[in-house]
Amino acid sequence: MENQHNKSDDALLILRQEIDKIDNQIIKLLSQRMEVVKQVGELKKNNNEKFFIRANREADMIKDLIKKTDSSFPKSVIVNIWRKIIASANMTEQSLNIVIHNPKNIADYPYLVKDYYNQEIPISLNDSVTKIVQEIESNQVQIAAFALPKGEVDNNDKLDISENWWINLANNKLGIRVFAKIPFIEIADKKLEISCDVNLVLVASKEPEKSSQDNSLLYLEVAKDFSKSEVLLALSNGGFESKILKSVRLPQIDNVVFYLVEVRGFYVSESQEIKELSKSKPRPFVKVLGNYATPILI
Repeated sequence: MENQHNKSDDALLILRQEIDKIDNQIIKLLSQRMEVVKQVGELKKNNNEKFFIRANREADMIKDLIKKTDSSFPKSVIVNIWRKIIASANMTEQSLNIVIHNPKNIADYPYLVKDYYNQEIPISLNDSVTKIVQEIESNQVQIAAFALPKGEVDNNDKLDISENWWINLANNKLGIRVFAKIPFIEIADKKLEISCDVNLVLVASKEPEKSSQDNSLLYLEVAKDFSKSEVLLALSNGGFESKILKSVRLPQIDNVVFYLVEVRGFYVSESQEIKELSKSKPRPFVKVLGNYATPILI
């Protein structure tokens, strides 16, 4: 019996040594990867690029890795591992500071940002959209995070003004645009409905970037004489699969309704479809606030 026990211990020791060997190889490969990342960062600097993160390439990379992964390994773990690897690379390539628009001091916001990047990413909080834009302009911060509205509010007396950041963002002249949405994982319940209480979008001064599958955020200004259903009809007739996230009428501009709309697909303000939408019956002013890769559904 003792001999059998010793053989089991020996076999276990051999397997543990094999695991240690693999772990050492992983660490070595991560170091090699980081060296390549440094070279990529130097090339980007030489090309005079100001913002190095390619969030949609990162999304495609992770989605591709999930396809290659054995089904016995959880998708969420692959996402979490590679998000941390990518975030470390981001911070190696370029100094990164993130400001979160968090007027209600909601604890989930910093948690989501750190979960998407890592615990070492420098984070600050600011209640003012104007000051956040100024911080990006002066390069004090490179990324800002804003919460997407949780739901439509038709009664403007109950409107949360802090959710109107997207109106301010639409008027910036610095090329600040949405480039990512977090969390990057969406969990489906048994009825195949998506459950997520908080969604943040990340913005930076950068060029639009396309991935294999994107959503876009649109900002619309529509005369108050046109109903929400007419706006939705114009979007549908324009070929957009859309969802109105928020509609707002500001006291100081009572004759206009502002809409925040999520549409499936990649669009920029110069896209022909957007130009055609601006000519449709409501004659809306339309601006694309940015784009983000569709999240991974697990």
